[in-house]
Amino acid sequence: MRYRLCWLFLAYMLSGPTDFALVRADDVVPASASADRGKQVGDAAEIREFEVRVDNKAVGTHRLTLESDGTKQRANIQTDVKIDLVVYAYVFKSRGTEVWNDGRLEASEIRCEDGGKKRSFTLKTAGSSQEVFFNGKPVGGSANSFMTTAYWKLPAAELRSKPFSISDVDTGKLHTAKLDLGGPATITVDGQTIKCQYVKIDGPSPAELWFDDRDWLVKQKSVERGHSMELKLKQIRLAKNERQRK
Repeated sequence: MRYRLCWLFLAYMLSGPTDFALVRADDVVPASASADRGKQVGDAAEIREFEVRVDNKAVGTHRLTLESDGTKQRANIQTDVKIDLVVYAYVFKSRGTEVWNDGRLEASEIRCEDGGKKRSFTLKTAGSSQEVFFNGKPVGGSANSFMTTAYWKLPAAELRSKPFSISDVDTGKLHTAKLDLGGPATITVDGQTIKCQYVKIDGPSPAELWFDDRDWLVKQKSVERGHSMELKLKQIRLAKNERQRK
């Protein structure tokens, strides 16, 4: 997931080293076995804990809570960054939900607070058409979006070989993006190895992305205002799905 953290880099340069610890959980899934176990455990969601790093320093956390029910998949997205400065504390918070069906984006709802400024992005699909709202106002577009700059999931395989429409969650605007499939790669997480697909994406938010065999995000790298930014996966674990138990 990538947002334009417009004040983060200024705050980061003014502050000293700041470390944010990720919360550890008892039910940790070995990274290499997470896909298989996720398919076997019907009453559990998978939680992926990332560390947000700027210029190779930890500045916050990013969490994906992922649920799959056949062809429909749902992601709850949570990002928290806080940097304590001499005169104030810079805070970036984001909360969002995306729903995909059969490899296609169906709905997205993302709200964030960036240095005290709030913004919201909403995408809804009804039949063959989509509606997009930014800060509560409708945004016009001539094509349906197949992905957002939340970047937690790859679109369906048949959409990857040619340019497609992508919605920028920071502006609500629709852009054309293209995937450059770089081939297989491996990522080590907590001592375990995950087989991944390496992808470069252009468009409103260029990035390098790594996805596992379920097309779920494992790693993300980008450059923002001359600073390197990374979502580094630290842990994969299972959590009980409260909605299914009710």
